[in-house]
Amino acid sequence: MRPKIIVSTIIDSHNYGTVLQAVATNDALMPYGDPCFVDYCRPQWTRKGWRRGQLRNPNFLKGLCMLVAKYPVWIKSEGVFRSFVEKHLRLIDSAPFINGGHFDKKAVYCVGSDQTWNIECNNGIDPVYFLQNVPDDCKKISFSASFGRPALDEAESALTKSLLEPFSAISVRESSSVSILENMGLRGIALKDPVLLCRPELWHELATHVPASTESYVLVYMLNQNSEMCSFARKLAEREGMRARIVTFNPLKRAPEGLEGVCLPKPEEWVALFRDASYVVTDSFHGTCFSLLFEHPMIVFDPPKFSVRLKDVLADFGLADRRVSEDCDPMHLAAEPINWDSVRTKKEEFSGEAKAFLDGVFGVSKRADV
Repeated sequence: MRPKIIVSTIIDSHNYGTVLQAVATNDALMPYGDPCFVDYCRPQWTRKGWRRGQLRNPNFLKGLCMLVAKYPVWIKSEGVFRSFVEKHLRLIDSAPFINGGHFDKKAVYCVGSDQTWNIECNNGIDPVYFLQNVPDDCKKISFSASFGRPALDEAESALTKSLLEPFSAISVRESSSVSILENMGLRGIALKDPVLLCRPELWHELATHVPASTESYVLVYMLNQNSEMCSFARKLAEREGMRARIVTFNPLKRAPEGLEGVCLPKPEEWVALFRDASYVVTDSFHGTCFSLLFEHPMIVFDPPKFSVRLKDVLADFGLADRRVSEDCDPMHLAAEPINWDSVRTKKEEFSGEAKAFLDGVFGVSKRADV
């Protein structure tokens, strides 16, 4: 009998990388059992919590005006991402994970991926993402979970250790997280982000109903305002004789001049934008990952913070020189060829590491179709 695999990960963010890595996690786990996902929304990501957050502005009137302006956009964004999650993931009630209750002792309980163990994102240690209310005689594992920081303070480390000690197998997303575990006296291994570990066919299947573009274009996926990125994308598109398109997030704001805005595309459409692009200009980790997956040349600008993951993923694929630096002409980067054979070899290597980990967790004899 295939085991039930109950996954606790972040699915409430209005973020393409978040929901796509959840779908990738589902795909990676399917050969080993029947995955289902805890339908949990962090308090700050509920409608009520989000509204309260906006009204915490020291200037109440300003906060109220911001709430009135942003709320319709937030609701539209919620609909885009929530409908995708409901369509592609099997969801189960989160109540037992929040308050305690009955748990299936035959199931495997899995945390990750994403920054499930980052107290800055989660307003402290979230018991749902540490399986705190799941009895310790149940099997607990993690799959590419992340602390999101290079180190923990002493108090957080002590509390985290007590919560992770019952886990029978731990994999994390960054080598720095392995060091955090080792400092606690716990063992773990580093795996890549699940979008790089699932079946490559998944992304083509996901976007199969989105018509292919009939025109070539430069795609801009920008998470931080950067006029230099936009200017470069326009120049690159002009040089290549193609359009420049940019993913935008607010229907009330116009796209930067000279760029064609694609506002809040469905995640399937977002994937198709990367599938059909000729070039990608991005400051995003997942923007870089999907450029690699679809084998399109990427020009990567550093974000103002949290750039470590970007640097690491490019270095992992031997593409550290795709990052724009002060002494580097981005137009030169765009012209430099990429050894896609080497990239494919690395992807196979990383997928093999994930398979070896999951084979060990579930036992090869328990895998479906083996």
